Amino acid sequence: MDAIQKVREETQAWFAGNLKGDRWIWGICVGMLLSSIVVVYSASVKDAYSLKQGDTEYYLFKHSVLCVLSLLIMYWVHKIPYIKFVYVTRMAVWSSILLLIFAMFFGRSVNEASRWIEIPIIGQRFQPSEWAKVALIAHLSLILARHIKGGWNTRELFMEPLALVGVVCGLIFTSNVSTAIMLAGICFLLMFVGKVPVHYLLFTAMGLVFFAGLAILLNSTQRSGTAQNRISAFLDKDVVVYQSQQSYMAMARGGLYGEGPAKSRQRRFLPEPQKDFIFAVVVEEYGTLGGLALMIAYLILLYRGLKAIEATKRPFGGLLSAGLTFVVVSQAFSAMAVTVGLVPVTGQTLPFFSQGGTSLLFTGVAMGMILSVSRGEKMDEKKI
Repeated sequence: MDAIQKVREETQAWFAGNLKGDRWIWGICVGMLLSSIVVVYSASVKDAYSLKQGDTEYYLFKHSVLCVLSLLIMYWVHKIPYIKFVYVTRMAVWSSILLLIFAMFFGRSVNEASRWIEIPIIGQRFQPSEWAKVALIAHLSLILARHIKGGWNTRELFMEPLALVGVVCGLIFTSNVSTAIMLAGICFLLMFVGKVPVHYLLFTAMGLVFFAGLAILLNSTQRSGTAQNRISAFLDKDVVVYQSQQSYMAMARGGLYGEGPAKSRQRRFLPEPQKDFIFAVVVEEYGTLGGLALMIAYLILLYRGLKAIEATKRPFGGLLSAGLTFVVVSQAFSAMAVTVGLVPVTGQTLPFFSQGGTSLLFTGVAMGMILSVSRGEKMDEKKI
């Protein structure tokens, strides 16, 4: 018993000494990643069997590895004092622009959208829009923090916030309309929180529309047509698209308590059950209570991410934590809204829950940065 007690104390001491920041955020992120392994395995069995020559554990192994990598990235990033991020935000956002342009013209097309860049030799695909989301929010937070007390002029507005937000969201718009709209909305909200004058916000809104239109003209064969069709189908009350039909059936089967782990039937018919519609599988297997528990977890994540602002007196830290928290939670509720039919089908996944590669890794980056803010900082440095 003494040996067990000693191991327990040493384990607790290690966690206390190494896992800094908000414990609620740590608990929710680790809990969702561990839970997702079970649900993704159940939801992906059909695709693994049909696409990987009967290897039903293929996606289980892949997703488990990515979950571990996401946690490691989250741990590594959270150890970096968030104030050091100011030195790399500009380089990060411009590198994301270059990657988005490359993906537009030379990327791998999936579902008629060139969202992916394939890394040579290893053959792993990379989605630059995920990197762009984190980079844009980080750099926009820095720009707003430096002008938090006012002093905006038209030249500064066009050179930084409007141009960067417009270009990044416009480039994403060509292949992923829902992500571009969501990111633009969050940037707009962040600029409002950052005390950008209202008339400048109107300029920004017009700029976003302009860049979106320009992106469509430059690459009209991408997803804008798909988005229009999905919106039209959503507005037509006499039409229920196939994905939504199967999603509704899955949730109806789940009832209050669910069918039980790995007992989903609609996973055989749902398109991308381990990705876009994993929330339907959660409700079918774990019931409305399970779906509600997942929603509450994201709401707590939202609350704790915003509460992390209290740990810093610097505007940059507060804006960074708020912006990244909005990105993660907005994507989660967008995916759940699609599943229950509140919005058109978008292709958004559940952060830290759906099967994914780039998405999981960069969500780890975002949460690591939020945790870094929640650690606080020494106040003997110049405020940024």
